[in-house]
Amino acid sequence: MAKRIVTKKQESILTLLYSFRFINSKQVQAFLNHKDHRRSNAWLKDLVTKGYLERDFIPRFGTSTKPAVFFLAQTGRAYIRNMFHDTNRKYLGRLRDDKKRSKGFRIKCQLIADCYLLLFPDDERAKFVKELNERVRGGVELKYNHLQFFTSAYYHELEFVLLPKLKPDAYVYKRISKGIVHTCIYTLDAYFPRMMLRYMLTNIFTTLEEEYWEDESIASLQFYFVCPNHMIIVYLRRLLTSFFERYSGQEIIFHFATRNQLYKRQQDKTKPTGWIDVSSNDYE
Repeated sequence: MAKRIVTKKQESILTLLYSFRFINSKQVQAFLNHKDHRRSNAWLKDLVTKGYLERDFIPRFGTSTKPAVFFLAQTGRAYIRNMFHDTNRKYLGRLRDDKKRSKGFRIKCQLIADCYLLLFPDDERAKFVKELNERVRGGVELKYNHLQFFTSAYYHELEFVLLPKLKPDAYVYKRISKGIVHTCIYTLDAYFPRMMLRYMLTNIFTTLEEEYWEDESIASLQFYFVCPNHMIIVYLRRLLTSFFERYSGQEIIFHFATRNQLYKRQQDKTKPTGWIDVSSNDYE
């Protein structure tokens, strides 16, 4: 039997790039749970050589130690399309232009990947990668009492009516005995205009008012904002006050933290992140 061109580990890397679009070599190593970075780097190098991936960063000796960033090349997209029948073809089509994406967009994709790596237990990573492989092969399977992390690559398969309009950077689903906990995650950069911050909150509350979403199946609706600094958090909390004063629906909870708080927690995951929590019930 001929040797496969793409190994199972390399197939997992392609699935990660399909899911997150841009991730760096350290993140690949973390997702694959390998202590030796040389193994994962060898797989990445081989995929680049064979045309499955493109490398976003070309190192120059003595100038930078940043990890290389990767995204799917034409051969990689074709592999995903031909091997996995349940992929989102419209989403996959958008990946054709990833070579032209801005630096900010590429950083945002890596931050979304970090959200999973920093917020979820380390020993769940192998299960998560396995679950991603199962999703692209057979579709999304929602499980009971299990935190499931989704990127926009899989939103078309989810039935949560608010997702298309809320457009979170990531979505977490958990069904418990009381119902479903819906969690929307947004990542913000330091150059995000304040006008856009106001628009983001306006869109959330307008969607909640216009869409029929409140029923017994929903245990909780949560919004997590990963912010570049505390100034953004202060501004968002100030804006929230006026929105909550006009809101009269089911309880919703907003959580705020900075990127640095998340990265500090990586050093010791037994310590709390220090999220600032704001509930609509606080304004009743």
